[in-house]
Amino acid sequence: MALIDFIRGAPRRDLWWMLSLALVSGLANALLVVAVTEVTDVIAVGDRPGVLAWGGFIAAFLIYYVGNRVSMLRANRVIERLLKALRARVMDRVRQSELPQIDRMGRGRLYTLVAQETNHLSVTFPLIVDGVQQAILLVVSLIYLGILCLPALLAFLAAVAGGLAAYRLIDREFRQVLSRIHARQAEMLDAIANIIHGGKELRLNRGKSDAVLSRYRVVSDRTRDLLELSGETWTSFVLLSAVQVYVLLGVVGLVFPGVVPDFDTVIFQVIPVLLFCMGPLVKLGVQWPLFSRADVGLRSILQIQTELARADAVSPDEARRKAGAFQGVQRLDFDGLTFSHRDDSGEAVFTAGPFNLGIDRGETVFLVGGNGSGKSTVLRLIVGLIFADAGRILVDGRPVHREAIAGYRELFSAIFVDFHLFDRLYGVEAADPNRVNALIEEMGLAGKVSFENGRFSCLSLSTGQRKRLALIAALLEDRPVYVFDEWSAEQDVRFRAHFYHKVLPDLKARGKTVIAVTHDDRFWQTADRVVKMDLGRVIWERPGTDIERGR
Repeated sequence: MALIDFIRGAPRRDLWWMLSLALVSGLANALLVVAVTEVTDVIAVGDRPGVLAWGGFIAAFLIYYVGNRVSMLRANRVIERLLKALRARVMDRVRQSELPQIDRMGRGRLYTLVAQETNHLSVTFPLIVDGVQQAILLVVSLIYLGILCLPALLAFLAAVAGGLAAYRLIDREFRQVLSRIHARQAEMLDAIANIIHGGKELRLNRGKSDAVLSRYRVVSDRTRDLLELSGETWTSFVLLSAVQVYVLLGVVGLVFPGVVPDFDTVIFQVIPVLLFCMGPLVKLGVQWPLFSRADVGLRSILQIQTELARADAVSPDEARRKAGAFQGVQRLDFDGLTFSHRDDSGEAVFTAGPFNLGIDRGETVFLVGGNGSGKSTVLRLIVGLIFADAGRILVDGRPVHREAIAGYRELFSAIFVDFHLFDRLYGVEAADPNRVNALIEEMGLAGKVSFENGRFSCLSLSTGQRKRLALIAALLEDRPVYVFDEWSAEQDVRFRAHFYHKVLPDLKARGKTVIAVTHDDRFWQTADRVVKMDLGRVIWERPGTDIERGR
């Protein structure tokens, strides 16, 4: 099982401690069984248990309790450290992986496995220690049962063998259902995200709102059906254990007295021992679905880790080292960049390019064109977030190869249309709070947001205000090239003018290169060049001053 292999990743010292404590606790539990049956035998002949019997029982109980508690607590600490490391490895792979790969995997799938399944593993793993103890108790009890009555031991083993065969069949079906549940739960998270993040659009369009809810109900119904099926399978596990218990007790209690010689002399010891034997067996049977679910979840998480590892991602440290080759860049050239958006079958549904453009350091270049003209796709090609199907990126005349693309990206600070606003200034933690708050005031956000204790006090703002916070973070990054994708679209007249007449000129004065997608034709004269695009191709380019004169 993947669970066992995963636990083997713990430090050997911790594993030996857990195993030793579980062994001691299991043996103490078995001694309790022996002590109880011996006391029963004493009472059956009219005697009373003495001090030695009481002392043995209490000692065995204390060893069992302390050993069980310590082993469970240590197991919990060990497992939580292993799970923390697993989550960190997966998240590290996610942050380094290329965006198209993450999109193919699906964000719902990632959320389901990394958050939900690791939480389930956190609950399930310590039960493995309890399972080891139950297995030890079962082995010792069976040895004792064999000493008391060999036919009873053989009957028990026969019942276990039949049960295991049935368990394997049920477990196979259970694992298949669990794999399907993971896929459905990922769809469910995506459907929930549509309702939460698309709240404004849904409230403006009743038909769309009803359709989204209808889709959610379909996914929810399918998930419910699978969960009900998994519940039925779980019930089969539980009932199978009960069937084993009562069939065995029926055979031993009703059949053995007539066929096993002298059985009446040991029946009062055999029946309690059988019950003790069935106790751990039933408990293991009830816990087995938890182990199966945890094993399926862990395999899915490890599969994600494997898929991400195949991407040959460049680590952030390596990216920073490679970025040194691009420092002091004087010119960027984009030579015939072409990219095709494809459907699930791999057919191209939209092709942008070829895109040809050269940009000198310190230039401010506006990309303009109608909706669907490929501007946003070109921006992603420019910064290296997606790989061109054809064409080259050149930095000072040198082509940027794929293995160096992560270092090339370190040139850029960007605010895209679908930007994400972080609550902290990650990467620029040393920023002067006074300067940050001064920028907040300059952006008209004083009184709404402040920067304190290393984070923004509030992110519940309008889109335009959130963009202004994102701009503050970008300015503090102090990268050589700035990329803006319709930054001013949600700004009022004042802050549009501030962006074009204050922010962009300040960046130019600092020697920064700016590439901005914009529809604000009233401000095009602030650019060094305006580049008209269609289908990812350059249609024409003109100096901003010529645009002002109506040329």
